[in-house]
Amino acid sequence: VSLAGCAVGMRHEPAGPEGEPGSVTVSARSGGGGPAAPALDRSRVPAVGKPGELDLPEIQDYTLNNGMRVILVRRSTLPLVSLELQFRGGSAAHSAARAGLAALTADMVDEGTATRSALEIADAVDLLGATLSSTAGFDASQFRLSVLRARFPQVLEILADVVMRPTFPQGELERVKRERLARVVQRSDLPAALADDAFARTLYGDGHPYGSPVLGTTESLGSLTRDDVAAFHRARYAPGQATLVVAGDVTRVQLDSLLAEAFAGWQGKGEDPPPLPAVSSGGPRTLYLVDKPGAAQTEIRVGRVAVARDTDAYFPLTVLNTVLGGSFTSRLNAKLREEKGYTYGAGSYFDMRRAPGPFEASAAVATAVTDSAVVDFVREIEAMGGELVPADELERAKNYLALRLPQRFESLDDVVRRLAELTAYGVPLDFWEGYVAGVQRVDDRAVRAAARDLLDPSRMAIVLAGDRASIEAPLRALGLAPVVVLDGRPVREE
Repeated sequence: VSLAGCAVGMRHEPAGPEGEPGSVTVSARSGGGGPAAPALDRSRVPAVGKPGELDLPEIQDYTLNNGMRVILVRRSTLPLVSLELQFRGGSAAHSAARAGLAALTADMVDEGTATRSALEIADAVDLLGATLSSTAGFDASQFRLSVLRARFPQVLEILADVVMRPTFPQGELERVKRERLARVVQRSDLPAALADDAFARTLYGDGHPYGSPVLGTTESLGSLTRDDVAAFHRARYAPGQATLVVAGDVTRVQLDSLLAEAFAGWQGKGEDPPPLPAVSSGGPRTLYLVDKPGAAQTEIRVGRVAVARDTDAYFPLTVLNTVLGGSFTSRLNAKLREEKGYTYGAGSYFDMRRAPGPFEASAAVATAVTDSAVVDFVREIEAMGGELVPADELERAKNYLALRLPQRFESLDDVVRRLAELTAYGVPLDFWEGYVAGVQRVDDRAVRAAARDLLDPSRMAIVLAGDRASIEAPLRALGLAPVVVLDGRPVREE
């Protein structure tokens, strides 16, 4: 099955006999003079078909003379080209004291070059019918581009211009900083943002890059200068730190010729991202309370520092999380939303990064049921390491993951992003081709072992952002763990 011009195909097994995967039971009902009209047998739940295997076209992986790695997947079904130009090291490549520098640099690269102003860049991209964006995360900074094949050479030249020759005009820098500072102030009034920031700071501490928001803080953004931005750009935006992932209607010969012309003279290794400080995987369970007076809901975050993306336990953890909180029918959502009616939705995920990222279970619950919701979170997480997951529940989770794989490759942009994810964390490029088999190999014992290894709720932080006057006393009455009130950035025990 070829999906919407994307660069994948799915191979499916033929349908089996009646009642087996791939078949639908029907009954015939005669009437009139025409042929019998089939009718679905609604007394039976349709069987789930066998997951297909991902069949990617050839992935060409090579390195240019200037040190930039290129990954190309050719797909000529549609006259489109999508790409991601990724640079190693996002906000984790600078100190926590400079939080926001990577994101500010990514925001500034298209605010003017030696040959174009910010408005001229925006107008040129629009006239070409292209999309061009630049962002930064914890572990990488990246440009994303999508355009018709006929206009790819022109927009590639614009991309090269903003990568190689940004001027970082002081006036534009001050404007962008004001906009970002305004966003920081807006976030400080949102319970969800307060909980997210406090959760990261609690797990990683103030000195770790993962403990500060990518956007930055009022203190860090206020101190950043044009020299800081220019220095970060010189260190990070170099071909020796770059990987270019391309998918679409372009051959290697064509692409190499275009790259040689657009990026002529671009040289340099840049600076490798520094190793990240080691952090504790978690201490005794503690409840951390962030006061948001008058809040109608409490934002709950439960978790710990977990694993990096290159973990050998990727598949057991992915299946485990699907059972616990990674789908609408997961245990957390079934308990807190469907059964108890505490929230519109509850879930969990492993945020796997270059270094160990957090496991987080979360929900926004009505203030009055904050204590009860915390108890349910702890019980559901604890249960994952107790009895084995029932066979039918495990099978549903694995089918959910395997059968959704085509959705993750629906467009050229999807193909580019899936491959770019692998390059950011040093995962082999054939990972997705073995994804379905990896999921299907997971058994109940592997899930329980992974849960016992990483999901001990007695070693987790529980962060709550809500109306302290309403929720503090019930939380203390639980006797579940010590309560620590977070007063701004310092932590003080009550």
